[in-house]
Amino acid sequence: MADIQQDGRARRQQDIFDLNRIKLINTAVDVINEVGDIREVTLTQIAKEAGVSPATAYNHFPDRMEDVFSAIVHSKMDVAANMGATLADNSLSVVDKLKQIPVTYAENLISLGYTGKVLIIQMFNLVNVNKWLDQDPVQAITALLSNSEEYKDRADEIAVNVATAFRGAMFEYALNIGDHELFNRYSEEFFLKTSENLIENILKQY
Repeated sequence: MADIQQDGRARRQQDIFDLNRIKLINTAVDVINEVGDIREVTLTQIAKEAGVSPATAYNHFPDRMEDVFSAIVHSKMDVAANMGATLADNSLSVVDKLKQIPVTYAENLISLGYTGKVLIIQMFNLVNVNKWLDQDPVQAITALLSNSEEYKDRADEIAVNVATAFRGAMFEYALNIGDHELFNRYSEEFFLKTSENLIENILKQY
């Protein structure tokens, strides 16, 4: 009986822990978007807005904002998880599935507003400390293309070109912050259109 009660308490504690984490992640996105300058956002501020103690926030994110960024990436940007049904749909061709990858990524980033641009700028640091997404997009795209008779012999080369082109599009989009004449053209619409055409433009080379 004691073991059952202990298991019940452990599950409740885990549920509270998970709910607080979700609350902190969602609040972080809201706070970053509202403040509009990441230099002015602190984990203590996010905790206050989320209605949890700073100690709870630091327990979830011991490296502070670095861990917050990483948590947002894993929660909101795991495209492989979001695209599971699409990638498993046998009625879609390999190319049709491939076209959806940059589009889904772009839509996820755009939906995050200013926070999405912050994540792009933070990418190098998060990759460097192994806190970006676990799955390498080149490997995922290569695996997908390996199922195509037309492209399987050059799957890795195409995958590298796709990933490189999309990263370029992401960084262009991230430059569109504030009213800057040089970078205003890299709007949400421009980013999405570039993502929609990216696969087709690259495959033309093959």
